[in-house]
Amino acid sequence: MPDDQASMYDPVFNQALQWMWGDGFLAPGGPEEVAELLSSVSVEGTRVLDIGSGLGAIDVLLTETHGAREVVGVDVEPHLIESSRQRVAAAGLADRVTYQLVEPGPLPFDDGSFDVVFTKDAIVHIPEKAPFYAEVLRVLRPGGMFVGSDWLRGGPETFTDAARRWLEVVHLDFQMQDLAHTQEALETAGFENVSMRDRNDWYHRIINDELAALRGERFDGLVKLIGEDQAGYRLESSKLKKEVIDDGFLRPTHFVGYRPS
Repeated sequence: MPDDQASMYDPVFNQALQWMWGDGFLAPGGPEEVAELLSSVSVEGTRVLDIGSGLGAIDVLLTETHGAREVVGVDVEPHLIESSRQRVAAAGLADRVTYQLVEPGPLPFDDGSFDVVFTKDAIVHIPEKAPFYAEVLRVLRPGGMFVGSDWLRGGPETFTDAARRWLEVVHLDFQMQDLAHTQEALETAGFENVSMRDRNDWYHRIINDELAALRGERFDGLVKLIGEDQAGYRLESSKLKKEVIDDGFLRPTHFVGYRPS
Protein backbone atom coordinates (compact mmCIF):
# COMPACT_ATOMS: atom_id res chain seq x y z
CA MET A 1 0.00 0.00 0.00
CA PRO A 2 1.30 3.51 -0.71
CA ASP A 3 2.97 4.95 2.36
CA ASP A 4 2.52 8.68 1.70
CA GLN A 5 1.73 11.26 -0.90
CA ALA A 6 5.31 11.45 -2.22
CA SER A 7 5.41 7.74 -3.09
CA MET A 8 1.79 6.89 -3.87
CA TYR A 9 2.33 6.58 -7.63
CA ASP A 10 5.12 4.06 -7.34
CA PRO A 11 5.60 1.46 -10.13
CA VAL A 12 3.46 -1.23 -8.45
CA PHE A 13 0.59 1.19 -7.77
CA ASN A 14 0.82 2.45 -11.36
CA GLN A 15 0.73 -1.10 -12.71
CA ALA A 16 -2.45 -1.80 -10.76
CA LEU A 17 -4.16 1.37 -11.97
CA GLN A 18 -3.23 0.71 -15.60
CA TRP A 19 -4.40 -2.89 -15.30
CA MET A 20 -7.78 -1.46 -14.36
CA TRP A 21 -8.01 1.63 -16.60
CA GLY A 22 -5.74 0.95 -19.55
CA ASP A 23 -2.18 1.64 -20.62
CA GLY A 24 -1.08 5.10 -19.50
CA PHE A 25 -4.19 5.88 -17.41
CA LEU A 26 -4.09 6.34 -13.64
CA ALA A 27 -7.76 7.23 -13.12
CA PRO A 28 -11.13 5.84 -14.24
CA GLY A 29 -12.65 6.27 -17.66
CA GLY A 30 -9.75 6.18 -20.09
CA PRO A 31 -10.13 7.92 -23.47
CA GLU A 32 -13.92 7.92 -23.19
CA GLU A 33 -13.91 10.01 -20.03
CA VAL A 34 -11.43 12.48 -21.54
CA ALA A 35 -13.77 12.82 -24.52
CA GLU A 36 -16.72 13.34 -22.16
CA LEU A 37 -14.80 15.97 -20.24
CA LEU A 38 -14.17 17.85 -23.50
CA SER A 39 -17.61 17.19 -24.98
CA SER A 40 -18.81 20.79 -24.62
CA VAL A 41 -15.50 22.59 -25.27
CA SER A 42 -12.65 22.48 -27.77
CA VAL A 43 -8.87 22.46 -27.36
CA GLU A 44 -8.22 22.33 -31.09
CA GLY A 45 -5.33 24.56 -32.15
CA THR A 46 -4.54 25.64 -28.59
CA ARG A 47 -1.48 25.62 -26.35
CA VAL A 48 -2.41 23.47 -23.32
CA LEU A 49 -0.88 23.12 -19.88
CA ASP A 50 -1.70 19.70 -18.36
CA ILE A 51 -1.32 19.82 -14.57
CA GLY A 52 -0.66 16.41 -13.04
CA SER A 53 0.17 14.82 -16.39
CA GLY A 54 0.78 11.34 -14.98
CA LEU A 55 1.95 8.82 -17.57
CA GLY A 56 1.23 11.01 -20.59
CA ALA A 57 -1.53 9.02 -22.28
CA ILE A 58 -3.97 11.91 -21.94
CA ASP A 59 -1.51 14.29 -23.60
CA VAL A 60 -1.29 11.98 -26.59
CA LEU A 61 -5.10 12.12 -26.77
CA LEU A 62 -5.17 15.90 -26.43
CA THR A 63 -2.94 16.24 -29.49
CA GLU A 64 -3.82 13.27 -31.72
CA THR A 65 -7.56 13.04 -31.03
CA HIS A 66 -8.58 16.48 -29.79
CA GLY A 67 -6.30 18.63 -31.94
CA ALA A 68 -4.24 20.60 -29.42
CA ARG A 69 -1.38 22.41 -31.14
CA GLU A 70 0.99 22.01 -28.21
CA VAL A 71 0.82 20.42 -24.75
CA VAL A 72 3.13 21.09 -21.81
CA GLY A 73 2.72 18.53 -19.04
CA VAL A 74 3.85 19.11 -15.47
CA ASP A 75 4.13 16.68 -12.57
CA VAL A 76 5.95 16.47 -9.24
CA GLU A 77 7.32 12.93 -9.66
CA PRO A 78 10.42 12.39 -11.85
CA HIS A 79 9.60 8.80 -12.86
CA LEU A 80 6.21 9.91 -14.21
CA ILE A 81 7.84 12.66 -16.26
CA GLU A 82 10.35 10.19 -17.71
CA SER A 83 7.62 7.67 -18.58
CA SER A 84 5.60 10.41 -20.26
CA ARG A 85 8.55 11.53 -22.36
CA GLN A 86 9.11 7.96 -23.53
CA ARG A 87 5.42 7.61 -24.42
CA VAL A 88 5.19 10.77 -26.53
CA ALA A 89 8.50 10.00 -28.25
CA ALA A 90 7.16 6.57 -29.21
CA ALA A 91 4.02 8.25 -30.54
CA GLY A 92 6.11 10.65 -32.64
CA LEU A 93 4.80 13.67 -30.72
CA ALA A 94 7.95 14.93 -28.98
CA ASP A 95 7.84 18.12 -31.06
CA ARG A 96 4.34 18.93 -29.79
CA VAL A 97 4.26 17.49 -26.26
CA THR A 98 6.89 18.34 -23.65
CA TYR A 99 7.21 17.79 -19.92
CA GLN A 100 8.58 19.70 -16.97
CA LEU A 101 9.22 18.50 -13.43
CA VAL A 102 7.84 21.03 -10.95
CA GLU A 103 7.74 21.61 -7.22
CA PRO A 104 4.46 22.22 -5.35
CA GLY A 105 3.69 25.93 -5.38
CA PRO A 106 3.73 28.65 -8.04
CA LEU A 107 3.74 27.47 -11.63
CA PRO A 108 7.05 28.16 -13.46
CA PHE A 109 5.43 29.95 -16.41
CA ASP A 110 4.90 33.55 -17.44
CA ASP A 111 1.54 35.28 -17.19
CA GLY A 112 -0.80 34.44 -20.05
CA SER A 113 1.32 31.56 -21.36
CA PHE A 114 -1.51 29.15 -22.23
CA ASP A 115 -4.82 29.09 -24.05
CA VAL A 116 -6.06 26.16 -21.94
CA VAL A 117 -5.17 24.69 -18.57
CA PHE A 118 -6.28 21.07 -18.32
CA THR A 119 -6.20 18.73 -15.34
CA LYS A 120 -7.72 15.34 -14.62
CA ASP A 121 -8.08 14.02 -11.09
CA ALA A 122 -4.95 15.71 -9.70
CA ILE A 123 -6.27 18.73 -7.77
CA VAL A 124 -7.44 16.44 -4.96
CA HIS A 125 -3.80 16.18 -3.85
CA ILE A 126 -3.36 19.96 -3.54
CA PRO A 127 -4.02 21.15 0.05
CA GLU A 128 -4.49 24.86 -0.66
CA LYS A 129 -6.98 25.30 -3.48
CA ALA A 130 -7.22 29.10 -3.57
CA PRO A 131 -3.54 29.78 -4.40
CA PHE A 132 -3.64 27.02 -6.99
CA TYR A 133 -6.69 28.46 -8.75
CA ALA A 134 -5.04 31.89 -8.71
CA GLU A 135 -1.95 30.44 -10.39
CA VAL A 136 -4.05 28.76 -13.06
CA LEU A 137 -5.79 32.06 -13.76
CA ARG A 138 -2.42 33.84 -13.97
CA VAL A 139 -0.90 31.53 -16.59
CA LEU A 140 -4.01 31.65 -18.78
CA ARG A 141 -4.29 34.27 -21.51
CA PRO A 142 -7.34 36.58 -21.27
CA GLY A 143 -10.33 34.54 -22.39
CA GLY A 144 -8.43 31.30 -21.75
CA MET A 145 -10.15 28.18 -20.41
CA PHE A 146 -9.62 26.04 -17.33
CA VAL A 147 -11.12 22.57 -17.86
CA GLY A 148 -10.78 19.40 -15.86
CA SER A 149 -12.12 16.98 -13.32
CA ASP A 150 -11.60 16.64 -9.59
CA TRP A 151 -12.57 14.23 -6.84
CA LEU A 152 -15.11 16.18 -4.80
CA ARG A 153 -17.17 15.05 -1.81
CA GLY A 154 -20.76 15.26 -0.69
CA GLY A 155 -22.04 17.18 2.31
CA PRO A 156 -21.25 16.47 5.98
CA GLU A 157 -24.07 13.91 6.16
CA THR A 158 -22.17 11.70 3.66
CA PHE A 159 -19.03 11.55 5.81
CA THR A 160 -20.00 8.17 7.24
CA ASP A 161 -17.98 5.49 8.97
CA ALA A 162 -17.54 3.91 5.53
CA ALA A 163 -16.02 7.15 4.22
CA ARG A 164 -13.61 7.27 7.15
CA ARG A 165 -12.60 3.64 6.61
CA TRP A 166 -12.08 4.20 2.89
CA LEU A 167 -9.87 7.25 3.46
CA GLU A 168 -7.82 5.23 5.95
CA VAL A 169 -7.45 2.30 3.56
CA VAL A 170 -6.45 4.33 0.50
CA HIS A 171 -3.99 6.20 2.73
CA LEU A 172 -3.75 9.06 0.25
CA ASP A 173 -3.61 12.68 1.28
CA PHE A 174 -6.88 13.59 -0.39
CA GLN A 175 -7.81 17.24 0.13
CA MET A 176 -11.49 17.13 -0.83
CA GLN A 177 -14.00 19.95 -1.12
CA ASP A 178 -17.68 19.83 -2.05
CA LEU A 179 -19.12 21.15 -5.30
CA ALA A 180 -20.53 24.42 -3.92
CA HIS A 181 -17.28 25.40 -2.21
CA THR A 182 -15.26 24.48 -5.31
CA GLN A 183 -17.39 26.64 -7.58
CA GLU A 184 -17.22 29.51 -5.10
CA ALA A 185 -13.42 29.18 -4.87
CA LEU A 186 -13.06 29.25 -8.66
CA GLU A 187 -15.25 32.34 -8.94
CA THR A 188 -13.45 34.05 -6.06
CA ALA A 189 -10.14 33.41 -7.85
CA GLY A 190 -11.53 35.34 -10.82
CA PHE A 191 -12.94 32.71 -13.16
CA GLU A 192 -16.20 33.48 -14.92
CA ASN A 193 -18.90 31.34 -16.57
CA VAL A 194 -17.99 28.49 -14.23
CA SER A 195 -19.93 25.28 -14.81
CA MET A 196 -19.80 22.11 -12.70
CA ARG A 197 -21.04 18.62 -13.62
CA ASP A 198 -21.39 15.99 -10.90
CA ARG A 199 -20.41 12.52 -12.20
CA ASN A 200 -21.46 10.44 -9.20
CA ASP A 201 -24.15 8.61 -11.23
CA TRP A 202 -21.56 7.69 -13.85
CA TYR A 203 -19.24 6.37 -11.17
CA HIS A 204 -22.03 4.19 -9.80
CA ARG A 205 -21.75 2.23 -13.05
CA ILE A 206 -17.95 2.31 -13.25
CA ILE A 207 -17.39 0.97 -9.74
CA ASN A 208 -19.44 -2.12 -10.57
CA ASP A 209 -17.19 -2.76 -13.58
CA GLU A 210 -14.18 -2.27 -11.31
CA LEU A 211 -15.42 -4.80 -8.79
CA ALA A 212 -16.30 -7.29 -11.54
CA ALA A 213 -12.72 -7.04 -12.81
CA LEU A 214 -11.41 -7.82 -9.34
CA ARG A 215 -12.94 -11.30 -9.33
CA GLY A 216 -12.13 -14.63 -10.89
CA GLU A 217 -9.46 -15.10 -13.53
CA ARG A 218 -8.81 -11.38 -13.96
CA PHE A 219 -8.05 -11.03 -10.27
CA ASP A 220 -5.68 -13.99 -10.52
CA GLY A 221 -3.92 -12.08 -13.30
CA LEU A 222 -3.59 -9.03 -11.08
CA VAL A 223 -2.08 -11.19 -8.33
CA LYS A 224 0.55 -12.43 -10.78
CA LEU A 225 1.25 -8.85 -11.85
CA ILE A 226 1.61 -7.10 -8.47
CA GLY A 227 1.47 -9.79 -5.81
CA GLU A 228 -1.23 -11.12 -3.51
CA ASP A 229 -0.93 -8.41 -0.84
CA GLN A 230 -1.20 -5.52 -3.30
CA ALA A 231 -4.03 -7.18 -5.23
CA GLY A 232 -5.90 -7.79 -1.97
CA TYR A 233 -5.44 -4.13 -1.08
CA ARG A 234 -6.92 -3.10 -4.44
CA LEU A 235 -9.97 -5.31 -3.82
CA GLU A 236 -10.51 -4.01 -0.26
CA SER A 237 -10.17 -0.41 -1.44
CA SER A 238 -12.66 -0.90 -4.27
CA LYS A 239 -15.25 -2.53 -2.03
CA LEU A 240 -15.09 0.40 0.38
CA LYS A 241 -15.11 2.85 -2.52
CA LYS A 242 -18.43 1.42 -3.73
CA GLU A 243 -19.91 2.17 -0.29
CA VAL A 244 -18.77 5.81 -0.33
CA ILE A 245 -20.02 6.26 -3.89
CA ASP A 246 -23.40 4.77 -2.95
CA ASP A 247 -23.51 7.04 0.12
CA GLY A 248 -22.82 10.10 -2.04
CA PHE A 249 -19.49 10.96 -0.41
CA LEU A 250 -17.24 10.48 -3.43
CA ARG A 251 -18.36 12.74 -6.28
CA PRO A 252 -16.08 13.00 -9.32
CA THR A 253 -16.93 16.32 -10.98
CA HIS A 254 -16.16 17.99 -14.32
CA PHE A 255 -15.69 21.75 -14.39
CA VAL A 256 -15.05 24.54 -16.87
CA GLY A 257 -14.17 28.17 -16.14
CA TYR A 258 -12.76 31.09 -18.13
CA ARG A 259 -10.35 33.90 -17.44
CA PRO A 260 -12.12 37.17 -18.22
CA SER A 261 -11.17 38.65 -21.59
